[in-house]
Amino acid sequence: SEVNYPITSDEFFNLIKGHNIKYDIIFIDGLHHDIQVYKDVRNALNHITNQGTIVCHDMNPQWEITQRKQVPSGVSGWNGDCWKAWVKLRCELNNVEMEVVNTDHGVGIIRNGNQKCLNIKEDAFNLHFWDLDNNRKEYLNLISIKDFFKKYD
Repeated sequence: SEVNYPITSDEFFNLIKGHNIKYDIIFIDGLHHDIQVYKDVRNALNHITNQGTIVCHDMNPQWEITQRKQVPSGVSGWNGDCWKAWVKLRCELNNVEMEVVNTDHGVGIIRNGNQKCLNIKEDAFNLHFWDLDNNRKEYLNLISIKDFFKKYD
């Protein structure tokens, strides 16, 4: 049967807080703001099965205008600055594996595993688009679609 929760992600995670509710897959593509995406991933980590996957959309914006916090007028597509949450999490989490598939504005995949934390001097929330543009492969752990299919065949 279909289940629908017409509430914010914060309200949903608060609703299941303290309950041992686990999901095989959690898709994060709501409010495209760095702090909210960060909170959503942190909350999702508490409710994912050991073999589960968290999928995050819009992690690889191609242009500065599409990664602004506010939806730009006259522009097709909007990613917001959720890539900053991705970078912040890559600086903090060594008990997961994180990579962004270079397709559809960047599809982030988080699974249990190990990764070396990024070591950047600045708080990721204070980064600028040019920081991403100059360090895209390292910051996002960007992989091709071909590499995705090799790994997840």
